[in-house]
Amino acid sequence: MAARLTKNGKKVGRPNGTGRLRTPEHADRICEMLEQGRTLRQIAKELGFTQPQISQWGSGSGDQPRDEMFINRYARSMLSRWEQMAEELVEISDEIAPVDVNGHVDTGWVQQQRLRSDNRKWLLSKALPKKYGDKVTTEVTGDPSAPLLTRIELVAVPPRARIEDSKAIDHEPEE
Repeated sequence: MAARLTKNGKKVGRPNGTGRLRTPEHADRICEMLEQGRTLRQIAKELGFTQPQISQWGSGSGDQPRDEMFINRYARSMLSRWEQMAEELVEISDEIAPVDVNGHVDTGWVQQQRLRSDNRKWLLSKALPKKYGDKVTTEVTGDPSAPLLTRIELVAVPPRARIEDSKAIDHEPEE
């Protein structure tokens, strides 16, 4: 039931999508589409919902009761979607570049493929940083038998000269 307006202009009824989203049929369809590699925006458009409605249901946030079974299935479907994206990287890199009649490679196509690949790599590094993120290590070298030393040192510094009435005050005695 869509929200309708009363004589004084106030909305009555449920907003569009409320209550109709959380059905077992929609849960199955959302997870299937995620596993096929579809985006949340595409899924929301096809099912007639908003992207935040699907995200909130999948994360268990919002004012609706939590559906633990769907939350777990949604998380597995999202993981499957990310893994599928990683496989697409291999397919993109294995594609053979088209050549023109003179045998020259289409550089525009190469740049497009590079962009597609770089975008997927960046998304994977943010979505699954443990698996696809950059590995950053810190290495400390030195004598293994000697402990690392940290020293804080206080050093006296002469005060700066102050300017009063356009005259500089010297800190050295006048002769």
